[in-house]
Amino acid sequence: MTRLTTARLILRPHAIGDETLYCAFWGADVLPIEGVKSIAPLDAELAFARLLRFIGHWSAFGFGPFVVEEAETGRIVGEVGFAHMRRGNGADFDGVPEAMWKIDRQLVGKGVATEAVEAATKWFDSSGISQRTVCMIDPLNSPSLAIAARFGFQPFRDAMFRKNPVRLFERISAI
Repeated sequence: MTRLTTARLILRPHAIGDETLYCAFWGADVLPIEGVKSIAPLDAELAFARLLRFIGHWSAFGFGPFVVEEAETGRIVGEVGFAHMRRGNGADFDGVPEAMWKIDRQLVGKGVATEAVEAATKWFDSSGISQRTVCMIDPLNSPSLAIAARFGFQPFRDAMFRKNPVRLFERISAI
């Protein structure tokens, strides 16, 4: 099992035993960002379906998003990694792994997202799975735009997703 550790975090694949903490993580209120249509909290059914999706992702593809735990408490504080999401953005987007990140609102601005995304990106790059990755961000979501820029994602096209404007980014790994 792939398990990554940083100074404050443990990143590992999702497990069925995560259900209670995972549902609590996805059921929490999201931090509002002015002008950005945020992801609504997920009810227990949708959070459980998401959990199962990512458990299966590792089986089907050999990679997937990681659950991010605080090393000190074991609390689930995020989800980062790469997945085939099939969002309908075209072959230049849907045909390659999509980077994703979400961090607990209480930890925004404390470097947790950077720490987690860095660990997941280094692991993914060294795995040789794909040199090119993509991500999709609301163009007004400045915290996510900053993470994307920090890790070398470059915008390549604007699109609409679920009737909302998004910007599509790509990153070519040096490895």
